[in-house]
Amino acid sequence: MKIEGNILKHHLKNVLFVCGNACAGKTTMARMLAQKHGFHLYAFDDDEWWERHRAIADDEHQPHTCYHGRDFHEQWMRPIEEQARWSIQSLREQNEMAVVDLIVLSENQTVVADILFSRDFTKDMLDDRQIVFLTVDKAMIRGSYFNRPEKRGFYEFVKKQELADTYFENIFQSLELANELEQRMMRESGFLMLERTAETTSEETLAKMERHFGI
Repeated sequence: MKIEGNILKHHLKNVLFVCGNACAGKTTMARMLAQKHGFHLYAFDDDEWWERHRAIADDEHQPHTCYHGRDFHEQWMRPIEEQARWSIQSLREQNEMAVVDLIVLSENQTVVADILFSRDFTKDMLDDRQIVFLTVDKAMIRGSYFNRPEKRGFYEFVKKQELADTYFENIFQSLELANELEQRMMRESGFLMLERTAETTSEETLAKMERHFGI
């Protein structure tokens, strides 16, 4: 079954999408927007939602999601190109489940969705003023990826591995390649894209988002 874009657009009309790639600041900005305006926050990568999505996923329909975590060594010793493609495809699978969550959550309230990039978000599905893509230059990834609280557990786990340096290098290189691919697709989407720099403040980005969303 394929659900047409106009149907999704109707049921997602109360959702403001703050999307982007790793280290772009989308989680911070989505939280600030929701708190300031009293909106409900949907954080895609919260452990609670991840566990729900993982429980639904199966090898046939969500193979990339199910691959995650099977064998850490195998996963992070794959070629960088394969790793980056896996990252993008697994997010695409999980975003399908997130859309269903958002339809239910937003029926009677405005929801701010903190979601990683997906090229499946199109103008048939969302109005221009419902979504913003946040991105960052790939040079900033290494210095900030593991500084986020939700990544500290992963960092400590990798650090204890015998091949920790190799794993870290592969992780960073795959993130950097995924960043390049995602930025290209963001530009092609036609939706607003805001790039985080070392000089950008959260307050400046929030103001731009508010103007874009019309709030």
